[in-house]
Amino acid sequence: MKPFHTILFAADFSENSKEAFHAACSVAIENETRIFVLYVDEPSLVPEEPVYFGQQAVQYQAVVPDKAHIEAIKQKLREVYAPGRPIDVEYERREGDPSREILRMADEIDCDLIAMGTHGRTGLRSLLAGSVAVSVMRRAHCPVLALRSAEYPNLAREIRVILHPTDFSVDSEAALKVARWLARDRGARLIILHVAALDVVLEGTATAEVDPRFYRDALDDLRRKVSGPDLKQPVETVLTRGFAPEGIVDTANDVGCDLIVMGTHGRTGLTRLLMGSVAENVLPRANCPVLIIKGAQGVSGLTVDDPSEQVLSVR
Repeated sequence: MKPFHTILFAADFSENSKEAFHAACSVAIENETRIFVLYVDEPSLVPEEPVYFGQQAVQYQAVVPDKAHIEAIKQKLREVYAPGRPIDVEYERREGDPSREILRMADEIDCDLIAMGTHGRTGLRSLLAGSVAVSVMRRAHCPVLALRSAEYPNLAREIRVILHPTDFSVDSEAALKVARWLARDRGARLIILHVAALDVVLEGTATAEVDPRFYRDALDDLRRKVSGPDLKQPVETVLTRGFAPEGIVDTANDVGCDLIVMGTHGRTGLTRLLMGSVAENVLPRANCPVLIIKGAQGVSGLTVDDPSEQVLSVR
């Protein structure tokens, strides 16, 4: 299975963005993956003239950038975002709303993955870039790889430990399929995590209480399904209880995780909505890249190379 043949990377020249580019390259396939590096310029506006004294509103018009400016941006992209291994990279500059342009180009090139940082350069741009990442994650038709601001060293290190949080849904299985492929391809440890909700107690009586053995059995079943001789390290499982985003981030820190691979949807109803919320809460807290798989449809085009991967049913 080789899912990422076309990657769209959203660039903004920040240090975080450079780290995110290395993370994108780490999941690319040498001599097979093409990365499109996109920089979205903010429109340059000037007031229309003349402006009269006492005028209540000023009209602005966009300034069309000259060819020299466009070429300068592309040259800077080539210098800053150069892969360190044989990966085909193309550079594109556009103008407009960042999330809209990212999603538009993603559809145009039919990419398998969108990769980006979550923070911009400084000030308001930094805050806006976090919202751009969430907006892209919510609306993208493919998986999204996001990296939080570069506050920790070596975020772009080699992928040795992959954490997959699961709620045992079909959508989680789709994310697990990608996690397994990456673990096999990188020779990494694959750890499957389930964060069980705490019991709800009303008037001294626990409601919706589930025997922990149910979760352990479900995790063991998943481990048996995804284990195989093609994996260099045995699949591991972790069961913990508490608030899901905190449990995921804490476990990622405890195991020295290099990549979190998770879905955004749960089983049905409220659980389905909450899993999207979990992903959005993990994204700004994680100290490593987070690969978001938007439901089973996000990896519907993946192919299976060997029988050991046919155990996971992806729509």
